[in-house]
Amino acid sequence: MSDPSLTARYNNPNKRPLTKRTRNLLIGGALTVGVVGAAWVGFSNFSAISAQDINFSVQSPSQATAVIEVEYNSKHRLQCDVRAMNESKATVGFNTVLLEATDPGVLTTKRLTVPMHTDNLAVTAGVESCYKVPNEFTK
Repeated sequence: MSDPSLTARYNNPNKRPLTKRTRNLLIGGALTVGVVGAAWVGFSNFSAISAQDINFSVQSPSQATAVIEVEYNSKHRLQCDVRAMNESKATVGFNTVLLEATDPGVLTTKRLTVPMHTDNLAVTAGVESCYKVPNEFTK
């Protein structure tokens, strides 16, 4: 196994190793690029939309009201879906609320009272989801 081509390929005595300083700079640069890339990916998909249930009331078997609070960036146009459910967790009422864009770049909190017509007696009502919609979207 003293083939000169194998020796030259795998055990080249003329090969210069990296200096300690160069190796540390390469490792530091790779770590910096990795951390910056991970931060960019994490924050580029961040959507500051949060919605929570505050209160609900059931007026009759055909009427329910949900009070929700939505926190969002007011430069975006939002649509929130609110639903009422009966004892067996079936949806008996549904309403969609459209929040128009207002001041650009301002974090806004809105408390909304959403009335719903229901098919049966509801035992709970609340926000299902809120998401951004394009400006051309109509309800």
